[in-house]
Amino acid sequence: MASGLLFTIKATAQLPYFAATVGDGKLYGYSSVKWRPGTNRQETYTTFQYGVGKHFAPGIDLYTGPRCAYWGALIRYGHEINKWINVGAEVIPSFNLNDSFRFSYLSSALYMNGAITRDGRLFWCSNTWWTVKDGAENTISNNEYIGYTFTLKNGHAITPMAGTIHSWKFDQDVDVTAGFYYTIKNWNIYVWGNDFLKSHLRLIVGIDFAL
Repeated sequence: MASGLLFTIKATAQLPYFAATVGDGKLYGYSSVKWRPGTNRQETYTTFQYGVGKHFAPGIDLYTGPRCAYWGALIRYGHEINKWINVGAEVIPSFNLNDSFRFSYLSSALYMNGAITRDGRLFWCSNTWWTVKDGAENTISNNEYIGYTFTLKNGHAITPMAGTIHSWKFDQDVDVTAGFYYTIKNWNIYVWGNDFLKSHLRLIVGIDFAL
């Protein structure tokens, strides 16, 4: 697995998510802010997960956006088959905090990643999202990424990545997404972006940990 620890999702996610769970008895946390410069449109996402055994991690998440807030309960599974192919899955029912905790949507994800080179520094990653919405059209989308980890001193590393985001129907333009995460031992700092060719690109800054 690459050194990034991002394990959870939202249907609008642009960052890559890897197959492995956090590990038995460990706590994973992640928080991010998304915004589009030039517009008053900010989003936040926060999650906490706890490893139960090698392959499972239950948790909670909270998403907020313009005039909306959703709380989710999640269960995650991950299996590292070998360095070349790892597979994970996650299911998150989410509830509307502005509408008496009413069920709003069910997000399901398939995560895959693996090494391209034997040292694992060059790697690939694929995320598939299936979102079933209450009262709206369901969506299926896919993200594909290539990344490379540059190892630095004292347990630090920097990993730039780039990829594409598209629906399975290919009914709109394929989006390009790119960014990097900086690893400081058990912590990662993320700087990411997408919608680069639109009038207002989206920027993301996030931080996560596994303790």
